Amino acid sequence: MPKDKAKAIRLLIVDDHEVLRLGLRTLFGEADGFQVVGEAGTMGGALTEATRLKPDVVLMDVRLPDGSGIDACREIRAARPETRVLFLTSFADDDAVLGTILAGADGFLLKEVSSDELIRAIRSVAGGQSILDPAVTQPVLARLKAASAPTSEDKTEDLSPQEQRVLALVAQ
Repeated sequence: MPKDKAKAIRLLIVDDHEVLRLGLRTLFGEADGFQVVGEAGTMGGALTEATRLKPDVVLMDVRLPDGSGIDACREIRAARPETRVLFLTSFADDDAVLGTILAGADGFLLKEVSSDELIRAIRSVAGGQSILDPAVTQPVLARLKAASAPTSEDKTEDLSPQEQRVLALVAQ
């Protein structure tokens, strides 16, 4: 595929580590079909740049120095539902994974992912698919199954209708 900036996936990189941002910018600068439109190292920067640059995909870390990538995702998706958010993080805890899903993220990958897998994942997310790193899938599904197992009292009543819909879709 030739480098065509008009049809390239517009990518915003959000991570608090400058060296990682530089590496990702280099990777996507050399890959066909991508245009890195900007980067940010904070939650505030992510919100500002997502509004200003209108990226197709935001590649975001969960933990940022001034807040949470999860909160940033929620705000970006509320303001620009057409912008897709893919998390790339070192933190694989179940709460982070579920938090990203409930915030409207389109995917969750661990930083151990290969460059080819990351490129494919961003293309998939930009195309409307969802991505969940295999390393976090089993624990999250086990937690969801346990949460949806019938008990004497239904714990899903504590969730909003939207959270119940998202939970049902994730369980599928």
